Amino acid sequence: MSHDTRIKSQLISMASILIVLAGAVGGTAQAGAEPKYDSAVVSFGDLNLDSPQGTKMLYSRLRNGAEDACSSFEGRDLFFRRLWQSCFDQAVTAAVAQVNRPSLTTLHNQAVNRPKR
Repeated sequence: MSHDTRIKSQLISMASILIVLAGAVGGTAQAGAEPKYDSAVVSFGDLNLDSPQGTKMLYSRLRNGAEDACSSFEGRDLFFRRLWQSCFDQAVTAAVAQVNRPSLTTLHNQAVNRPKR
């Protein structure tokens, strides 16, 4: 069984970002008149999510997918940096929620609550 998560992002207005995560584990769902989004598909059917190593690898893949989905917001300007960071944070959080595995949620919560250097 193939597992994947689709990470999507759309700029709603100049200062707000909506991250939409569509699809379920094992497939993706598409709406008929769905607007275009930047997206990244993150596959994880090859990972053992019962192991810490598998969970860490999936989290790394989700973060990489969020970077890809949010790449259109990259820029040197502080405004675009904030847009990118907001997009990235929301995409990772949404993807973790979509996968819905306690070990992944715990890892994400630890990473989010880690003090910034």
